[in-house]
Amino acid sequence: MKIIVLDTETTGMMEKDRICQLSYLVLNEEFEIEEIHNDLCMPPLPIAFEAMAIHHITPEMVEGEPSCVQTKAYKRLCELNIPTNILVIQNAAFDLGMLAKEGFTSQMNLIDTFRILRAYYPLDGSSFSLQYKRYQWGLYKEEEGVAKKLGITINAHDALSDVIVLKHLFERLCEEHSMPKMILLCSEPIVLSHIPYGKNKGKKFVDVAHTDRQDLHYMLNANGLDADVKASILHALEATKENVTLTIGFGKYAGKTPLEVLEIDRNYLLWMVNKMDNLNAELKEAIEKVLVSYP
Repeated sequence: MKIIVLDTETTGMMEKDRICQLSYLVLNEEFEIEEIHNDLCMPPLPIAFEAMAIHHITPEMVEGEPSCVQTKAYKRLCELNIPTNILVIQNAAFDLGMLAKEGFTSQMNLIDTFRILRAYYPLDGSSFSLQYKRYQWGLYKEEEGVAKKLGITINAHDALSDVIVLKHLFERLCEEHSMPKMILLCSEPIVLSHIPYGKNKGKKFVDVAHTDRQDLHYMLNANGLDADVKASILHALEATKENVTLTIGFGKYAGKTPLEVLEIDRNYLLWMVNKMDNLNAELKEAIEKVLVSYP
């Protein structure tokens, strides 16, 4: 079994963007570094200035470099891509999405440290980012020896530097959680206990389902909602549906139940179910039930 600790740097954050640096460490089961791979590559589109400001990779640095699939790092990654190996990434959806554009589909077991942090440490600090945990958990104190041995300087948002930090974060997580447990957790959507961002950040999903249910429905309809947050919202809504009184959360009848609105303005309810395309399914069902029960 090999453990591949991986990071990429890219031309930007958009769907069109591509990899311009691919870096990873290959560890053995004792977390010893056996291989180091770190290649710049020539992307098929310009590097955005916003991206340069983060990772400091300039067009001159990638000029003349091979494409990603032609790098030694990519070719070796393909050789390592077997089900007995483990792939460790911080926010894997992004890096795997970028690698997919190069034709790479992982067959390895996945440990996504970002998802692990959200699941197991929901209230531990204000961020789940790699650099935040680097300082919050004192991981930077372990870098000097490794950096000196490898002959590199640790710089935030450089892919090789980030995989060194990620190695230490992974080791820290393994002190408290087994690898099989983390692999299993990352194999399907995770039901999170606490909301990780937005105005209700830090609150329990089930608590918000009771007090500000409409907020969860707004989140559910947001673009780019990740699978874990979606699963958590749906779980909270389902778990609390028998114990809440549904009310209309907007418009002139905000705060009133469908039954209360029926008594004063039946046509408004009819308009809602027939004309509102973004009406959440739960409220629509409640309105339809009231309309049928009181024709």
